Amino acid sequence: MDYIGHICPVCDKRFHADDDVVVCPECGTPHHRECYESLGHCANNDRHSEGYDYTAEQHELPKIKKCPSCGKENDENSFFCKYCGASLTTGQQRSEQEQQQGKTGIPFGPWSVQASTEYQDENGQTVPFLDPLAGVPRDADFGDGVNAGEAAKYVKQNTPYFIRVFSNICSFNRSKFNFSAALLTSAYLLYRKMYKVGAALFTLQLAIFSIVLYFTIVYRSVFENFTSNVMGQDQDYMTMVNNYSVYLSKLSSTDLMILYLPVIAMLVFFVIKIVVGACFNRLYMKHCKQQITQIKNQATEGENPETLLQTKGGVNMALAASVFGSAMIIYYFTNILII
Repeated sequence: MDYIGHICPVCDKRFHADDDVVVCPECGTPHHRECYESLGHCANNDRHSEGYDYTAEQHELPKIKKCPSCGKENDENSFFCKYCGASLTTGQQRSEQEQQQGKTGIPFGPWSVQASTEYQDENGQTVPFLDPLAGVPRDADFGDGVNAGEAAKYVKQNTPYFIRVFSNICSFNRSKFNFSAALLTSAYLLYRKMYKVGAALFTLQLAIFSIVLYFTIVYRSVFENFTSNVMGQDQDYMTMVNNYSVYLSKLSSTDLMILYLPVIAMLVFFVIKIVVGACFNRLYMKHCKQQITQIKNQATEGENPETLLQTKGGVNMALAASVFGSAMIIYYFTNILII
């Protein structure tokens, strides 16, 4: 008898094709081997005296989705394969599109527009619109005693993207580049309530900017001489290149360092953006797990930890907007001073 889709009476989880199933020799009840061994006997042992027969009962089985990528079976309500992470909705949408085209006669059908059950997140990934967990089981373990459901309650904004990324990190040690974090850097970290790391990064960026500003103002004559001697309006390209080489050869090492300081600072800022974008998802997952664990441990008697997760989680838009606005004001104000 094929037990795929049946429910283990001990752990209440469905059997899959790769599960090790043990069947009671007396009544035919299937169990996971580890469940049967932990219980020490059949889950329906008390019913054996009544002549209970598992195979005689009608068991309603769920529909199975086969992954188009790896071919393994998943539950009907899954949006992503639990084995390889591939989308399980692509084939279904294509079939619905073909059916709709046949009914309406429209060349591309209404499904030529993006399916209403999915959307593109800020990083271009297609995720289910109606499932905040993006097909990840609510009890999926993210480590440190934190599951996907708890993480979703804490993340709140854009949960499909982050829960899917967290799942890929745990299952395949594979993350994604976060373009929002790369673009906004410290402001985005503060937006996600990563206050310590965000404040440290903002301080570092402000310190670099202040150093460049100081040398630009104090040694303004160096930049003015460079502009007048190299960037003449009546010079062609080759003349300007020659003047640039001659001019640099006459400068002292101190003047060269001052002249190149803004370029170096720009490269440092670019490297910071790349590093933040590449590392943010892993850092944010670690931050979420630490905060969730702390919230659950500090919950007093009578307090609902899930309510606390939603209250203390989410984002801080006001702080992020203030930091970003302040940075823009400082940048444009200093440019006015320099000019």
